[in-house]
Amino acid sequence: MSAKLIPAHLAAAIAQEAAKCASRPLWQSQVLGVLVHAGYSAREIAGFTGAQWDRIELRLALAGLIDAGKGAVTEGLLPVDLAGCVAELSESNQQLMLNRWLRGDFRSARHAERYVLAIRQDEQPQVSF
Repeated sequence: MSAKLIPAHLAAAIAQEAAKCASRPLWQSQVLGVLVHAGYSAREIAGFTGAQWDRIELRLALAGLIDAGKGAVTEGLLPVDLAGCVAELSESNQQLMLNRWLRGDFRSARHAERYVLAIRQDEQPQVSF
C-alpha cells in the first residue's frame, strides 16, 4: 500500500465530482490522474465512484493520447472508449489508428478495438528464454 498524498474523504469527493463530468472525458482523465499521482489506484478510485476499475483505467489512459486524438475526441470524431484503447499504443501507432478510424476503415468501434489489441500485442517486447 502506497502513501496517500490526499486524504481518502477528499479523494472520494474529487472522484465523485469527476464522475459527474463524463461528457468531458479529457478533463475527467486529468482529474483522475491527480488521484493516481496522489497514490490511489484505479481500483481505489472506482471504489469511490461505484464505477468498474477498467472504466477508470480507460479514462486514465486518455492522458497518453496524442494531440490529434484528443482533438478528435473533443470534436466527437473518435469514441471515448476507443480513444482510451488507442492511447495505450505508441505515438506512431496512435496516429495510424486515428487516420484509419477517420478514413472509415473499420466497421465499428469494436472492430477498431480488436485491431488495437493486435497492434498492442505486436508492440510488446518479445521475451526469449
